[in-house]
Amino acid sequence: TGGIIDPVDSHRLPLEIAYKRNYFDEEMNEVLSDPTDDTKGFFDPNTQENLTYLQLMERCVTDPETGLCLLPLADKAVKGELAYTDAEAKDIFKKATVSVPFGKFKGKTVTIWEIINSEYFTEDQRRDLIRQYKTGKITVEKIIKIIITVVDENEKKKQLCFDGLRAPVPAAELVESKILDNDLYNELHQGKKTVKEVSEIESVKKYLKGTTAIAGVLVEPTGEKLSFYDALKKNMLKSEVAYNLLEAQAGTGYIIDPVKNENFPVEEAVKASVVGPEFHEKLLSAEKAVTGYKDPYTGNTISLFQALKRGLIPNENGIRLLDAQLATGGIIDPVNSHRVPLDVAYKRGYLDEETNKSLANPTDETQRFYDPNTQENLTYSQLQKKCKLDKKTGLYILPLSEQAIRSQQEEIYTDSQAKDVFKKATVEVPSGSFKGKTITIWELINSEYFTEEQKRELLKQYKTGKVTIEKIIKIMITIIEETETKKQERLTFSGLRAPVPATELLESSIISKTQYDQLKEGSKSVKEISETDSVKRYLQGSDCIAGVLIEDTKEKMNIYHAMKKNLLRPGTALVLLEAQAATGFIIDAVKNQRLYVNEAVKTGIVGPELHEKLLSAEKAVTGYKDPYSGKTISVFEAMKKGLILKDHGIRILEAQVATGGIIDPVHSHRVPVDIAYKRGYFDEELNKNLSDPGDDTKGFFDPNTQENLTYLQLKSRCIKDPETGLYLLPLSKQAKPAAVEAAPKYSEEEAKKVFEETKIDIPMGTMAGSSMSMWELMQSDLIPPEERERLMKEFRSGQLSKERMIIIIIEIIEKTEIVRQHDLNSYDFVRRRITAEELYESKVITLEIYNMLKQGTKTIQEVIRMETIWKYMYGTGCIAGIQNSTTKEIISLYQALKRGLISPEVAHALLDAQAATGFIIDPVKNEMLTVDEAVRKGVVGPEIHDRLLSAERAVTGYRDPYSEQMISLFQAMKKDLIPSEQALKLLDAQLATGGIIDPRFGFHLPLEIAYQRGYLNRETYDRLSEPSEIRSYIDPNTDEKLSYLQLLKRCRQDENSRLYLLPLADKRKLTFKGLRKQITVEELVRSQVMDEITAQRLQQGLTSIEEVSRNIQKFLEGTSCIAGVYVEASKERFSVYQAMKRGFIRPGTAFELLEAQAATGYVIDPIKCLKLAVEDAVRMGIVGSEFKDKLLSAERAVTGYRDPYSGKMISLFQAMKKGLILKDHGIRLLEAQIATGGIIDPEESHRLPVEIAYKRGLFDEEMNEILSDPSDDTKGFFDPNTEENLTYLQLMERCITDPDTGLCLLPLKEKKRERKTSSKSSVRKRRVVIVDPETGKEMSVYEAYRKGLIDQQTYTELSEQECEWEEVTISSSDGVVKSIITDRRSGRQYDIDDAIAKGLIDQSALDQYRAGTLSITEFADMLSGNMSGFRSRSSSVGSSSSYPVSPAAAKTQLSSWSDPNEETGPIAGILDTDTLEKVSITEAMHRNLVDNITGQRLLEAQACTGGIIDINTGQKFSVADAMNKGLVDKIMVDRINLAQKAYNGFEDPRTKTKMSAAQALKKGWLYYEAGQRFLEVQYLTGGLIEPDLPNRVNLDEALRKGTIDARTAQKLRDVNTYSKYLTCPKTKLKISYKEAIDKSMIEDGSGLRLLEASSTSSKGYYSPYNVSGSGSTSGSRSGSRTGSRSGSRRGSFDATGSSGFSMNFSSSSYSSSSYGRRYTATAQDSTVDPAELVVTLASLSRCCGWEASRDFLALQGPHPTVA
Repeated sequence: TGGIIDPVDSHRLPLEIAYKRNYFDEEMNEVLSDPTDDTKGFFDPNTQENLTYLQLMERCVTDPETGLCLLPLADKAVKGELAYTDAEAKDIFKKATVSVPFGKFKGKTVTIWEIINSEYFTEDQRRDLIRQYKTGKITVEKIIKIIITVVDENEKKKQLCFDGLRAPVPAAELVESKILDNDLYNELHQGKKTVKEVSEIESVKKYLKGTTAIAGVLVEPTGEKLSFYDALKKNMLKSEVAYNLLEAQAGTGYIIDPVKNENFPVEEAVKASVVGPEFHEKLLSAEKAVTGYKDPYTGNTISLFQALKRGLIPNENGIRLLDAQLATGGIIDPVNSHRVPLDVAYKRGYLDEETNKSLANPTDETQRFYDPNTQENLTYSQLQKKCKLDKKTGLYILPLSEQAIRSQQEEIYTDSQAKDVFKKATVEVPSGSFKGKTITIWELINSEYFTEEQKRELLKQYKTGKVTIEKIIKIMITIIEETETKKQERLTFSGLRAPVPATELLESSIISKTQYDQLKEGSKSVKEISETDSVKRYLQGSDCIAGVLIEDTKEKMNIYHAMKKNLLRPGTALVLLEAQAATGFIIDAVKNQRLYVNEAVKTGIVGPELHEKLLSAEKAVTGYKDPYSGKTISVFEAMKKGLILKDHGIRILEAQVATGGIIDPVHSHRVPVDIAYKRGYFDEELNKNLSDPGDDTKGFFDPNTQENLTYLQLKSRCIKDPETGLYLLPLSKQAKPAAVEAAPKYSEEEAKKVFEETKIDIPMGTMAGSSMSMWELMQSDLIPPEERERLMKEFRSGQLSKERMIIIIIEIIEKTEIVRQHDLNSYDFVRRRITAEELYESKVITLEIYNMLKQGTKTIQEVIRMETIWKYMYGTGCIAGIQNSTTKEIISLYQALKRGLISPEVAHALLDAQAATGFIIDPVKNEMLTVDEAVRKGVVGPEIHDRLLSAERAVTGYRDPYSEQMISLFQAMKKDLIPSEQALKLLDAQLATGGIIDPRFGFHLPLEIAYQRGYLNRETYDRLSEPSEIRSYIDPNTDEKLSYLQLLKRCRQDENSRLYLLPLADKRKLTFKGLRKQITVEELVRSQVMDEITAQRLQQGLTSIEEVSRNIQKFLEGTSCIAGVYVEASKERFSVYQAMKRGFIRPGTAFELLEAQAATGYVIDPIKCLKLAVEDAVRMGIVGSEFKDKLLSAERAVTGYRDPYSGKMISLFQAMKKGLILKDHGIRLLEAQIATGGIIDPEESHRLPVEIAYKRGLFDEEMNEILSDPSDDTKGFFDPNTEENLTYLQLMERCITDPDTGLCLLPLKEKKRERKTSSKSSVRKRRVVIVDPETGKEMSVYEAYRKGLIDQQTYTELSEQECEWEEVTISSSDGVVKSIITDRRSGRQYDIDDAIAKGLIDQSALDQYRAGTLSITEFADMLSGNMSGFRSRSSSVGSSSSYPVSPAAAKTQLSSWSDPNEETGPIAGILDTDTLEKVSITEAMHRNLVDNITGQRLLEAQACTGGIIDINTGQKFSVADAMNKGLVDKIMVDRINLAQKAYNGFEDPRTKTKMSAAQALKKGWLYYEAGQRFLEVQYLTGGLIEPDLPNRVNLDEALRKGTIDARTAQKLRDVNTYSKYLTCPKTKLKISYKEAIDKSMIEDGSGLRLLEASSTSSKGYYSPYNVSGSGSTSGSRSGSRTGSRSGSRRGSFDATGSSGFSMNFSSSSYSSSSYGRRYTATAQDSTVDPAELVVTLASLSRCCGWEASRDFLALQGPHPTVA
């Protein structure tokens, strides 16, 4: 009917424009142009045919009166000629089946014939259905819908149903909802009352229909009734007021027409014009309060309140609609379509008491409706009370006074206009929380400084024009200043963990009323009052026992370190540390620091083995969580509720009382005893027990006297450190204490008797609460045999008192029970420990199994082994590997990739799926491994380590950059943290192997739990369900794209391992030679290069590959491009490059022709008839190296461009579209491809027919038209004979074919000197191109100016630099010849002779220009005096210059960490603490001192900060040079090359400029994990590295330049959150690079940083890497040592001097110039005295913290030397 309609501009379009605007495409046009059954969507009732609309229009007649097109109907059509006979219709009805969801056929599948012949249908209905079907008016599908509707209606009629808001309501539902009582229901059933009668009862009617909502307005001056929409249109109501009242109507049942007294659903109201279409969507949303909202997780219908709670609707809208529903009869049940009483609404979760109370007590929050008469906000019921009841209709009508209408009409600005102005006007706030900030008036007016009333008044005054913006700003500043003066009341003090308000201290009787008043008045500050002893005691407490003092040496020591040195028993140390944690902080007595438990573990003040216990003790400060109420409770309350052991609780309380008072964990300070009583934190009985200490309360042990004491008693024995004021427990030298000698000794019989007489109450376990004698306990299995023997021995010898022994026995029972419970109810899963509670909450185990676990009748290990549970824990099995169908060999995916059995695309996708479903699988050894383990064991290679770590996040979780929380794969996709294509691929794999994985626990979840936790939604599940829309996996046998489940079904399950293996068919592949790789027959058929018949003939051997290749040569390799030149004068052939060198053609012309060769397949040597890739052509001298980079760039038109955003290979056309190459350049290369056979598909490595190129997006119609109609823009090639610009095809037509080689040669004619009045040279253009830094897109100067990326001055300057030069030679009548250079764009002209005369250029420059070594553009620049250098010899068509536009610098964020401001070195080597050698990282790997991953990361750190370090000389080398010098292994080169680029720069393939690691990371050219590592190392060693700058760049400078964003800067400054990717070579614990630097030491002299390493862990563990790896033999350690003595060992130190040697290790904290410790090795001249050496080494070992048990006596002999 005229063309495609443009809905934006509201008119039809020509076909080409519709293509351009993406309103249509060629494929759809072809479909419609060639009509098939699919496109014949219209029916001719005369002929019973399906036709297209055009065909049907052709059969129409034109009405002579109206000119309209009318369809004529023949008689038989009018009579309704039958499409089916009776027999045919009956037969179809008997075959078509339907599953009926209700009624007598519920759950059954029956035929249509059976149903229409049942009691549900009357004879008339049956006849009518058959008649309609026979005439073709309805289809079988339509009949099925009609049948189900009829059955449903019949079933509902059988019940006693009432009319609900949208659907019938059964009487039974009204009884259940307490709307009908049983008596009334029985009367209904017995027929004593009808449904109609009951419906009219007021109490029932209220819930079925509700009371009336506010229907409209009454204009008081005229008495006219109007709907809200009409009042809005007449400018009597504001838009917002009218909408809120209409929304209330929709949300309480119906839109009301108060004039006609009619109710409408929203759809009908819009149709009837009661409301306008602009409100349609919003009111439909409000109507869901009646019809129900859809839960996105479960798909269920939920109520308004439930939708509000789940965040599906804004809070403001939800509260407004709930208020309206309550005011008009009650909350609406959308499932049952009626209102419900309040208690039923509570029960069904449609409301809660808290919300109801807040709605019943009007506040600003709930007063959401505006009264236009009084201009105040009210609740809906308050507004109803102001309405009048219309006597005729009974509707509530809101009266509108004349004043209200006038006020509305007086307003100069609308709400939205006023809001817009307020959002644009800014103010600098002089005081308060916004002090010094410039913010908008809108932000300020919505802050805590302004009430709703003040906000309303200010807006009203502005809208009516009474005040200006300037006046409003003054008013606002005054209000803020007044508010700030009242802020004294809100003064807070520093508490133990949180601020404490002054009011709380007053309530707790810690400060007096006088002090409080002084604070309010400002006469006393918070600091002054905090310093008073009475207040300080309760805010911070008095000091606890901070550490120990060794009396002999006067050395101060932390409690944990004293324990490690065996100066304190573990039990004694633990209770003292628990007391510290429970009274506020862990104390570092040496540095006088107070730390939280987590900080103390991080800094090593306490060891990680005590972490959990101390966190538990710390809860005495932060509070315990009540498992029943969820509230925070104190230690005393936790003890009373049995959450902690009584003994433990008493010990903690006693410590708190001794250090200042009981701690209130809710308010974060200590409280006086009477307040503690009041708040339930303490009681009188316990206070008495603690005041009168007995054995039960003496929970602390004095190591000097071996006594049990209270904390207060032990504290009284401490001494106060004069320097720090801390309490230190003195430790005297352990002599033979008298107490031990005096202790009684017992015989076996006597000991037994004592034990039998002593009873002990068992505190926990299966026998908790019972009492047993000590003897019975000692003989029971509660005490391990070895402990029993030790205790008995120590008791009988008198080393243990009976009381101490009781304490030890109880501790053993407690520990045994804790371990038993731990093992019983938790399971050591791969990445963390899983508890039974977590499994039950996740519905992985049932309540029955959970109870069995709790009762101990089943162990968690037994439960995990159940098949139903196992599938959630470990999945149902992913694709583990490949099996060769012929040899039955099992191969891992990585090995299959390395052998070339599967493509990288297939292998990477399947390995990603393994990582994302839990484990990397070694199918040969049947092992499940994490990614790190798999790399370490060689199951996968290190080059894909980062990639797989990224995929593994689908199991371990993604970090939300905003909340810092771990989120799931689906949530990360929703937040755009991972591309949706990648996420859907991994989700597909998870669903196929057991379910979505919970990142918190690492196991699969049942579907409904995944929905509930927001890890998936139904829409995505439907997309992934079979038949899946997502087909991201390729079958290597068939090259089909499949879902993971489909591919999994094609696998075979191995009988032994039960792993799924993908069979790999060993089939003969018929392939053809493509441009760069082999092409399969399937691909050629797919590309329509070869037909199916030819493919079959090939398979059957009826034709050969050679024969077919000849026929399709055009598509395989193309036709010949211009291969060289033919000099006609001498009859010689030359390659293009040789011709340029001989001066036959200009460099620009030569480059164009060579570029065309590279972009069409190969660089050609026409002499030897060779076709070569660019690299080979340069190597063989066919082209010079000066063209290499540019020709490699052109060659990408064949091999493909890498999309910097997606990482995918894209074609020349796609690269041009994405702005990766200039359009002019792209057009020239495309034109050359088309002229030589067709567009090249770089993915498949052959040329394509145009139609297929269209389909694959490698070309489009618009570009085809541009190239088909050549203009100056597309004539990118130059004919040196005629000096014309031509297309490549035109230039080829002027070529000759070499009879010997068949190659196309450009003939060069001998130039004759001809006199012409005027002649022109080729035109050369220069464009200036602006690069957008955010997108990488190129644009013209004008586009950049229009987008605001450059200012007008820059635009003017750059525009002047764009030019289009040509040379014009003019011969005058007197014979004088002049050469003029002209810019066709600006009209500027330069006379060459004048320029020489004026000295602007010299003759040599002119000679260079004439010889072709200087381009016209460069020559013109010299003439104009512009030598700023926009020079390019890349093309004779033109040159371009790119200007990156930097965004505004981001604001830096302050942090407690200070940026390093001096450059320091990375970790250069390893210090072997066993041999005192310093060795290189590579040598350390050979010796197994560091593992391969750690070694690689340390070498990466060196590479990304300047080079690999030679530890003997301190010199830095590139990776290649380092390999040649033996500093790195050959295998490591590829692994660390990427890191070297972080120093040298990443090359931008378009601009050839170097980018820093930060820029490469930002553009997505660098894996996140690798990029983050490189940036961390650079930052820690002095600042980021930019390849074009000599010095490091600090973060502030990088932010200013836009190299990094504020979030990246913050991450780098937050050094405590760095990833722990190294294994400490000494402790074997995971550490970050920052921690490694902290642990390292600096060698004096060389200044190199060394990291200590030991084959045995200093934590007492053996290194997991002490086995020989693939890189070294079992004897490599000794071998490499001897081999390195002259090298690495001699570099350590030389101690052959006469006066011994000295080594100095000094500790220093991190500064801007250094980290860690300093290591000095001083060379001397003589040998060392053996005894002196041993003493020195022993001393050295203590200084360095090496293990004291190191055996130095091995250094024997008369004259030992250290070489």
